[in-house]
Amino acid sequence: MQDFDSLKNMYQQPQSSGTVVPVDTINKTSLNTKRKMQKQQLGGAIMLLITAALIIAMALFANLNFTKWYTYAAMALISLVCIFQAAFMFNIYKKLKAISETETPAMHLHKWEQYYEMRKQQNKWNMPVYYILLNVAMGIYVLEIFSGRPVVNVIIFVAVYAAWMLFAYFYLGKRNIAKEEKRLNGIISELKNIEQQLSNPQ
Repeated sequence: MQDFDSLKNMYQQPQSSGTVVPVDTINKTSLNTKRKMQKQQLGGAIMLLITAALIIAMALFANLNFTKWYTYAAMALISLVCIFQAAFMFNIYKKLKAISETETPAMHLHKWEQYYEMRKQQNKWNMPVYYILLNVAMGIYVLEIFSGRPVVNVIIFVAVYAAWMLFAYFYLGKRNIAKEEKRLNGIISELKNIEQQLSNPQ
């Protein structure tokens, strides 16, 4: 109760006073959710960079015996797609990290709302573009590998690969977006509830 009264007093002071809310008075659930989202973005970026590095290392040092230039070009394109997606995810991580809990509650809520709107716009184009570029590169890559192979083997591979991509896009990808939106809505709802309680003390 003492923490809440302290938070109420600081919130009711003028914004120009520069008074900020200590980290330990912000809703702990929101902080934990933010850390989970940061970990997800940073971890995903690191894994994509490792993937790109492995593909580049294979192209340069492994004895793959490819004879077509476009096969190596496809490997380079796959690596670039991974690198650009990793940079995109790392940028999201930085934007999350920049949302400071030491700001006034109103400003803290405003920044979360801005972040939420930004992510909604990004999700409309990022995942489709990522999957399209990745699959175009993979399609070029397997051209030489499929050359001279039995048609049945090619059909089986394409069927399995297509099934996995569809599952990854329509289930895993959509589920991750839905999970992120749920977390963001939870944070914003909690902060709005805190703001309402502070603005209208009983």
